[in-house]
Amino acid sequence: MDSLAATAAAERNLRLVMDAVPDAIVVVDRAGRILEANEPARGMGAVPGTTQRPTLFDFVNPDAVSLVQERLAAAFRGDVQRLEIPLIRADGSHGIAALLYAPVREGSVITRLLILARDVTDQRRTESQYQQAEKLAALGQLVSGVAHEINNPAAIISGFAQTLLLDELKPEHREMLQMMYDEATRIGRITSSLLAFARAGGKQRNLVDLNDIARRTFALRSYHLSTLNITVALDLDPSDPKIWADASELQQLLLNLLINAEQALVTVDTQRTITVRTRADERDTRLEIADSGPGIPAELRTRIFDPFFTTKPEGVGTGLGLSICYGIANDHGGRIWVESEPGGGARFCVVLPRDQREEAREPAAAPEPAPPAATGRLAVLVVDDEVALREALLRFLQRRDIHVEGVGDGREAIRLLEQRAFDVIISDVRMPGMSGREFLERLRRDRPDLVARLVFSTGDAFTPETATLLKESGVPTVAKPFDFAVLERVVREVAGRATASA
Repeated sequence: MDSLAATAAAERNLRLVMDAVPDAIVVVDRAGRILEANEPARGMGAVPGTTQRPTLFDFVNPDAVSLVQERLAAAFRGDVQRLEIPLIRADGSHGIAALLYAPVREGSVITRLLILARDVTDQRRTESQYQQAEKLAALGQLVSGVAHEINNPAAIISGFAQTLLLDELKPEHREMLQMMYDEATRIGRITSSLLAFARAGGKQRNLVDLNDIARRTFALRSYHLSTLNITVALDLDPSDPKIWADASELQQLLLNLLINAEQALVTVDTQRTITVRTRADERDTRLEIADSGPGIPAELRTRIFDPFFTTKPEGVGTGLGLSICYGIANDHGGRIWVESEPGGGARFCVVLPRDQREEAREPAAAPEPAPPAATGRLAVLVVDDEVALREALLRFLQRRDIHVEGVGDGREAIRLLEQRAFDVIISDVRMPGMSGREFLERLRRDRPDLVARLVFSTGDAFTPETATLLKESGVPTVAKPFDFAVLERVVREVAGRATASA
């Protein structure tokens, strides 16, 4: 009896130890039948001893059955096996499981396998999102430099076109110049959208315009969509709904949904249409992306937001796009779902709460009236390392009866400011030698009277460094490529304000 009691006590202790392990532990035979299971494994549905004894394959995605069988056979030959497989949980949801197969020997014969299983879905999703974030950060740095190099030539083309449009021209010449100006402006919109999407840095939540996010994201895909004969209809709420959110994350969410709709539409030969719709009430904003594609079967709709789940061919997507959308919506306190019937297209709906903070509900203070714009002959100093861009600014402003001088960097500007006075200083933010930030700091130290006369120009206002500078400094800013009518208005307003406060 003592021996039986000791054996029973040992078995109880072993059971307690196994149940205390957070990972699932099962013992299987050569057919994969589950002989023993700890509490986490039983919670997953692995219940041994029933009439219809479950097998290891009941919890494996059908696509992975052959791999599991192959590794099972290898483990019974004596080799410890480690693998990751698609998992089907007891509630029918899907994930990723990391498995370890360890042979159990009785003498020299392997009679069973001990299998340790861990649900690593969240871990793999976090790793993938981290890798995605690293890629986006690197992309943001790259795009920032490229956008600067693209925006400067675009600003030069735009500037000379606007200057020539001031002349009396033949209608056909005016039309060609207007087209040049319009296309340079289009370049600016595209690079601005790229920067907003791919900027590096941590999360930055601000009050953002949902309609503006929709327009910017569409601009990124408009040409590609047109080559696929896909028509996009923007049905935007006329109230221009605002939301407290990370603009780049919302743009990523919408871009992922656009690409998902695009990939569905290329499989049909009928009319291809995507509709982007925004709506808002006092509490929530709603974003919908609907397509006229083949629709989504019911059995797939329950899994569509699972990480790594994809119905696309290998090499076309990672199965993370919609999972990331789900995470972004959830992170913003919202929700996302899909409505679809086979053959009837699909509609993805995203509902996000509007800003509920007390300060956001307070009525905005009325803006201070703008000071009278300066109307006399002004003197303007242009600080930019791009010779052609300086020349474009000089020629336009001279045509507007403004005296203009130009220098290539901040140090030259400091020397010139010691010699004569200027009503307004237009300085690029990114320059070799002395940057725009360093130039501002030098003015604050040596010529604080000139800070109010400074205007920044930039082609990368969305990068964290530039955005922080513009926000903290409060210096008026004009974006490249320039709209010279806006530039002239800013110049005259800054001159008028500085004169009034002098």
